[in-house]
Amino acid sequence: MKALLLHPIVPFRVLWGKFHRAGGFILPIGLLSIASYAKRQGFDVEICDTGVVGLTEIALRDYLKKSNYDVIGIQCFTNTIAYSFETAKLCKEVLPDATIVLGGVHATILPEQSLKECVFADIAVIGEGEETFVEILKWKRGEVASLENIKGIVYKKSSGIIRNASRQPIEKLDEVSLPDYSLLPLGLYLPHPTQCRKTPAFPVIASRGCPYSCIFCSASIVHGKKLRYRTMDNLMKEIDVLVNDYGAKSIFFQDSSLTTNRKFVEEFCHKLIAEKKNLEWMCNARVDQVDLPLLKLLKKSGCWQINYGIESGNEESLLRLKKNQTLKQIEEAVRLTKKAGLSIMAFYILGLPGEDELMVLNTIKLAKKLATETALFYLPIPYPGTELMQYCRDSGGLRKDSQWKDYSAVDFSNPIYINPLLGKEKMIRLYNHAIKSYYLSPKVVLSVMKSIKSKDDVLRYVRAIKALLGIWFN
Repeated sequence: MKALLLHPIVPFRVLWGKFHRAGGFILPIGLLSIASYAKRQGFDVEICDTGVVGLTEIALRDYLKKSNYDVIGIQCFTNTIAYSFETAKLCKEVLPDATIVLGGVHATILPEQSLKECVFADIAVIGEGEETFVEILKWKRGEVASLENIKGIVYKKSSGIIRNASRQPIEKLDEVSLPDYSLLPLGLYLPHPTQCRKTPAFPVIASRGCPYSCIFCSASIVHGKKLRYRTMDNLMKEIDVLVNDYGAKSIFFQDSSLTTNRKFVEEFCHKLIAEKKNLEWMCNARVDQVDLPLLKLLKKSGCWQINYGIESGNEESLLRLKKNQTLKQIEEAVRLTKKAGLSIMAFYILGLPGEDELMVLNTIKLAKKLATETALFYLPIPYPGTELMQYCRDSGGLRKDSQWKDYSAVDFSNPIYINPLLGKEKMIRLYNHAIKSYYLSPKVVLSVMKSIKSKDDVLRYVRAIKALLGIWFN
């Protein structure tokens, strides 16, 4: 029996929008984790990342015919779910006897709806997929009597769509967290310039879960609120493999916030220093979790950049977002991070429910005051399952004619949410103004110039400038 985990066919411009000139292909670490776990359980599992290998629909049809897979799992994110459904249709047409499984964030939040909208899919996985996918493979092979016995799935039956009992998140991450990198063509992956300065660079996850309640985020919906960590030995073993076998020069952590457990991150830093890995790395953090001693330790261990979700320059919006942070904390964290010699990438959301033009300008003003090397601006994206979705609906700005393809985080020409206090045209104008005025700000230009210390930095910023030109001249 053969199984395939498939990244759907998604146009490159859909993934990166006007930033496509700087875009790259990011290793699908979720699919890799599931495939590696299933392989260790004795199953024949492959991964096909259609984007990185450049498969067209015709080429994918030929690819499927050659291997005649029994089970096909398809990755599902809201912004690309329409393409996941189209890919499922293609798979079912070529291999009508194959079981088509949808998994990922979107399938977790809307499993029944996903199966209704995609008549070609058979099963939707809710939550973490490693153990669940292996049980589906066992069912297909006749080792599990019925889909009724598999927790954490929604499936189709002649009587309708059935939802089984929930599956608890995986407690011991060491059991699933060592990827088999031989399953992917690693040389074809090029991270976005915001994620690394040196290549080869690889994504790594040290923990799952998020204890915070930010209303725009779905991280805790998929992985739960309880933080679960890999053991340090397990994490360092993966890093050894990346460095020794694949020549890694940098890694970027995809944890929601690596600094939530201070003891863990301090131990990690001391390990890197003691073992002289000479490895650059980057992580996400919260402004209320850092101080100067920790930041200096991060820097000493090879950390070059921290990403902060600053979100807004308005206290009212920060409260509404349930960020549990203040403007004072934001400014102090940025000041200390710069003092420690670390680069910063900051994230901002413009035009949140309740915000008028002055409040949006406050956020832009704060961004230029902080003058981090990189800033990414967004309009509100009310993803399914989040509180932000309800806020946007209650404010009267949620578009009724929206489609899944409109849920883009890179193209805001047709926003899902139109703030009634601003209107569509003003929201788009303010969004474009934020990007242009920020990166033309003398303080920001100086900050960027100071951060350029090597050829790698120059090449990274060349890619970034090309992306900005895609915004300015589109």
